[in-house]
Amino acid sequence: MDKQTQKEILDIVKRNYDEIADDFNETRKKYLWPELMRLTDAVKDGDRVLDAGCGNGRLLEGFIERKIVYLGVDQSEKLLAAARKNYSDREFVSGNILELHKIPGLNFDQAFCVAVLHHLPGADLRLKALRQLKNKVKEGGRLVITAWNMWSRPKFRRLIFKFFLLKLIKKSRLDFGDILFDWKNEAGPGSRRYYHAFTKRGLKKLARRSGLKVENFYKDKYNYYLVIRK
Repeated sequence: MDKQTQKEILDIVKRNYDEIADDFNETRKKYLWPELMRLTDAVKDGDRVLDAGCGNGRLLEGFIERKIVYLGVDQSEKLLAAARKNYSDREFVSGNILELHKIPGLNFDQAFCVAVLHHLPGADLRLKALRQLKNKVKEGGRLVITAWNMWSRPKFRRLIFKFFLLKLIKKSRLDFGDILFDWKNEAGPGSRRYYHAFTKRGLKKLARRSGLKVENFYKDKYNYYLVIRK
């Protein structure tokens, strides 16, 4: 994917989350799906936790009874405002996952990146983001990555094949596996969303290219779950 297309897609992603922030916050208040709750169980009292792409801070529901040092990072100011309101005793800062080196703090024990990587256009940017996360975690530290399993859902499979054909006939500048669609809720159909449809093989390859060690990798109907170590 060329740099100009990447920039346009990144702008779409940022604009989309600002446009849907209120609805996103309302539909995800106090909600953390069971598998993610299980993945937060490994966090211990005293751990330093980085939440990259924290949104409205809902990951904190997995740590309610633990004393941790938490830092939430997101590029959407509207979602950060919701996070600060929802969890006023926690620290949230504005930042981009591609520029985590600008965020204070190193040697985190755990880093979580929930439903973020599939919003990054181009294999180079996804690899850059993973390396940025890697640099924030201490040696032996744990990273938990989730991404949507779009192949398991018919409506997304249809979009994947549609954009695949558009790419073949040179009517799409997106990469193979990329899709664009409208967010259909109170935000209205004008708010566009971009996703890269990961495969299990592709996500595992990305982790290995970053120099991280794959500890566990599995999927369910909705998501891929990747646990890796520095």
